[in-house]
Amino acid sequence: IDSGKYDMILENRSGRRLLGALLRPMSARSLQQKSSFLEGKLGQEIASPLLTIVDDPFLEGGLGSLLYDGEGLAARRLTLIEKGKLKSFFVDTYYGRKLGMEPTTAGSSNLLFEYGDHSLEDLVKDTEKGILVTSFIGGNSNPTTGDFSFGIIGMLVEKGEIVKPVNEMNISGNIGDLLKRLVAVGNDPYPYSSVKIPSLRFEAVNFSGI
Repeated sequence: IDSGKYDMILENRSGRRLLGALLRPMSARSLQQKSSFLEGKLGQEIASPLLTIVDDPFLEGGLGSLLYDGEGLAARRLTLIEKGKLKSFFVDTYYGRKLGMEPTTAGSSNLLFEYGDHSLEDLVKDTEKGILVTSFIGGNSNPTTGDFSFGIIGMLVEKGEIVKPVNEMNISGNIGDLLKRLVAVGNDPYPYSSVKIPSLRFEAVNFSGI
């Protein structure tokens, strides 16, 4: 289909790929090596107020649940983003010493998103013109700038109805800008993953096609 700005509905099973563009810059290693676009933004608004992400190692039955991280640090519940504001980084002992920061954890356990009130069907019905992204096919992101470009597979949505499949289109932009374009959060987290991400809808995302 034609290139342009479309609303993007990100299906819960595909959201983890896009999340990677955010998690790498949240590491103390990226901060110390000056390769994080989030440097100096602790406590600032970096996303839509609809976005809250918590790392919870104590989730019962969670695929990432643990009592100690890979360095032997006692596990702790960590709020990463709260209503759009950056609250914490992943700080291990090595880079924490280099940065003079208190260690939090070396890596993620169970990443929990705050859910909304919408089913995936609701998100589709509320979309005048958009693309439901069901999977990614390559691409990359730059943790220093936040810029990204990913190939996608999905479905064209018009007037709340799925019209036809689309394939080998690209989405591009900046992850910091994209997170602020989040306008709706689903209530349907994918259960078979340590990342409990629901379906999400973003407005005015750049899609490249014909």
